[in-house]
Amino acid sequence: MIKYHAAVTYDLYFWPSGAADDIFRLADQLAEEEAEDLAPDARVLTFRAELLRRWPDLADHLEPWHHDAEWITPGGRTDLADRYVLLTLPYSWHGISALPALAGWYGLDCYNPQAEQLVASRLRLQASDSGGPADITEIEGQVADNHVVRLCQQVSAFINYRYDELDEVALVGALDDTDDQASDAWFEYPLQGAPPLTIRLAQSSDGTRVSVRIEGSMDLVLATRIESLLDIL
Repeated sequence: MIKYHAAVTYDLYFWPSGAADDIFRLADQLAEEEAEDLAPDARVLTFRAELLRRWPDLADHLEPWHHDAEWITPGGRTDLADRYVLLTLPYSWHGISALPALAGWYGLDCYNPQAEQLVASRLRLQASDSGGPADITEIEGQVADNHVVRLCQQVSAFINYRYDELDEVALVGALDDTDDQASDAWFEYPLQGAPPLTIRLAQSSDGTRVSVRIEGSMDLVLATRIESLLDIL
């Protein structure tokens, strides 16, 4: 009997923003290492270097070959590293959600061939003193009013803060007099995790949603996980 197993890895392509007239055709070409439609671009190499600086383990998942991974034997062409990046990642890899935002910072598109679409991020990164993207200090969004506790629980889990019944008690009635249109009418609640964050909450004008601001020093991975959480709540 033949057994079929679900894929445990997936691909992401990165190329200079706007370079593809037909993203499907380009992805098919790059899968065969045919990159003549892409011009060499220094931003691709800079993005590649930033990936390896943040996550050195990506060297084993990164194509095309470049001398920054000289211990790896080239399996194909060696002249394409300044045109595009291909990552083949396990679904469990922890930094997945951060990649579109990081690519956007360096002026690259992120294409997911499994979903056949470009992947974007709403995060707007600022420059650090070193010139690379700095930590994010604030994320805004909205959640349904019955999802506030779930939001606090999940963000707490992200930062290893033990959220318990005392935290839930603190939320009881806390939003009754809040108003997201008034800067001094927000409820603030600290989560003393790693890193420490402050969640600010206020009722929206329609009464069915709660506006959220999460403040603190968040690295790119944490920020994109919180952004994704807000999108589904």
